[in-house]
Amino acid sequence: MKFRSGWLRIVLTFCSVCPSATLAQSPTPAATGPTKENPGGFTPGWTLGTRFEGSYSGDGGVYDLGSALGYNFSRHFGVDSGVPFYFVTTPSSTNNPGSVSGIGVGSFFTDLRWNYPAKSLNYSSAVHLTAPTGDKKKGFSIGHATWNQTNHFDHAFGDFSPFVDAGVGNTILDTRYFHRPFATYGYNAQFNGGIEYDPGNFSFSVAAYDVAPWGNQTVISRVFRCGAPKCGGNGSSSNRHGFTSSSVTTGAADLVRDNGYNAGIDYKPVGYLDFEFDFSRSIPLQLNSYSFGIGVDLSWLIRPRAH
Repeated sequence: MKFRSGWLRIVLTFCSVCPSATLAQSPTPAATGPTKENPGGFTPGWTLGTRFEGSYSGDGGVYDLGSALGYNFSRHFGVDSGVPFYFVTTPSSTNNPGSVSGIGVGSFFTDLRWNYPAKSLNYSSAVHLTAPTGDKKKGFSIGHATWNQTNHFDHAFGDFSPFVDAGVGNTILDTRYFHRPFATYGYNAQFNGGIEYDPGNFSFSVAAYDVAPWGNQTVISRVFRCGAPKCGGNGSSSNRHGFTSSSVTTGAADLVRDNGYNAGIDYKPVGYLDFEFDFSRSIPLQLNSYSFGIGVDLSWLIRPRAH
């Protein structure tokens, strides 16, 4: 990959010294939502964090370093805000001169979170809002404000927890399993359901997902950049892989319709440190994605200490 090792060392060093919070592009990730991490609900007070995560596939790599500051007003409601910093790579074997690697600041985001754990059914929800502050030419913004509302349900049977996620919005969210090599603008519903096995420090999950869009859709590539001073759409298209050869593609709902399956492994050696590795298969795109995440939670640094 066209990704300098010096950048990777900088990012890993940053992650090793900065705190982590639940943040970035997937406000309510499947099976690792706040109800599982804290069965009593949120811990009231300030949160501060960073997380380095991303995906690599045959169509390139998309990684982001997200930092956020937040506040939990109660065990049921909290808010956080931040800005991701993107690293985009393309395969070294690419023959497309328009395919590019790049780095840059993404769009400012705010998450509104609710959490209601219960013995019968755990429920959490989030509203994810972004402002168009990122660079659209690099695919780090779609040029519009976005919103997504997500819902997470799970119930534990011993170490096994079946879960269902359902959400709606005007853009397709990246998830822990799949950071797409493109961003979208258009209405859609997202569903994800599966089961997690959590015997201790390690947890394992498998799930199937579906993206059901409707209406006109716009795809902004993160791995292709046109050479013109002003990049516009290339007309209507039904080519699902248009993001590999066009900066902007527009079309009907089928342009971004997607479904597939995921699998993940999560390891928490201590309460404030998290490592994960995930796999996702997109059936319409015929694309395998390999993802990872590194998180460190040191929110206690900005919380009052008991004397």
